[in-house]
Amino acid sequence: MGTKALSTATIRDVAQKAGVSQSTVSRVLNKTGYVSAATRARVLRAVESLDYSPSAIAVGLSKSRSRIIGVIVPQIFSPFFSELFYTADKIAEQYDYRLLLCNSDASAERERRLIDDLLSYKIAALFITPVEGPEGGNTAYLNSIRRSGIPVVCVDREPEGIACDGVYIDNFGACYEATREVLEHGWRNIAYMADPPIYAPGRQRLQAFEAACREFGAAVPPENRMLAPIEAVQTREAFLREIVHRAHPPKAIINFSKGWDAAMLRTITSAGLRVPEDIFLTGLDDDGALQAYGYYTNYTPGTPTVATAAANLLMERTLCTGPLPAPVRNAIRTHLKTFLKPGAALPAPDVPPAGPNTTKQG
Repeated sequence: MGTKALSTATIRDVAQKAGVSQSTVSRVLNKTGYVSAATRARVLRAVESLDYSPSAIAVGLSKSRSRIIGVIVPQIFSPFFSELFYTADKIAEQYDYRLLLCNSDASAERERRLIDDLLSYKIAALFITPVEGPEGGNTAYLNSIRRSGIPVVCVDREPEGIACDGVYIDNFGACYEATREVLEHGWRNIAYMADPPIYAPGRQRLQAFEAACREFGAAVPPENRMLAPIEAVQTREAFLREIVHRAHPPKAIINFSKGWDAAMLRTITSAGLRVPEDIFLTGLDDDGALQAYGYYTNYTPGTPTVATAAANLLMERTLCTGPLPAPVRNAIRTHLKTFLKPGAALPAPDVPPAGPNTTKQG
């Protein structure tokens, strides 16, 4: 589905097409007063044919917005988005605002409907992780909503052409450091798991991984790579089962998908392999599962820092009483290191370790 521009149709256009008064159109859209079923159906057909959206323009020009902030995320079950919502809700509550959470399920079409639904509630602002990728997106629509005066703050994903405020993670920096850490140990039989590059974070992580591999002259074959959406659970689990049951399983798995440490540990141990003695794990957003095995990844600043920065920007824009300032882009620099317990055993290197060992012990 391509990007859909904001409709220029007015309530007068809808009234003329439906053959009714503007007040009748208003009653149908606001679900107030009596309107016959036949007339209501005629108005709704006119609204659909004209692609009329009363929300974006009417609400943007309205002086009376609600104290509700709309939130749209692509995966409501993701630990990252759960923490993002929790943090934003706590900060918004301090200003007597409430958050209304919606799940786009990574569908641009569903995201568009949710945006329209939220705008019909006269939301004070929109907090969104936009959908992008081959299905298309709503970048032009989001830009038009912001131009109408409604704050739009994006987080985590930055679609091409977006002209809204945003807080993003420096995925490249953290993933480059994590890949270097693995390669410096001398491991070359490694596996890589991440979101597909159709999304900005997936592209940045893959670019970082490949940049580090080029630097070390490491070639990671396609069969050692899994690029699938986080919701593709069966595909990811099948990949993990296949690689750990090989005659020569990978000596390290770099996981750039959030919230998969526990699943990887289950798969590895069920194959009779040990962590980190047989397979070393590293990746984003350590969920605590690795600590039982004597090590953990330190991802700084973590999700709470990113969530707080995004929520503070959201409230700053929501509380703005004049014209919205020019959009800002806040890219948070991140670092990722792995810490091992003293004397921890690791897989034997495939080549002599190169450069300083960046894995701490202590």
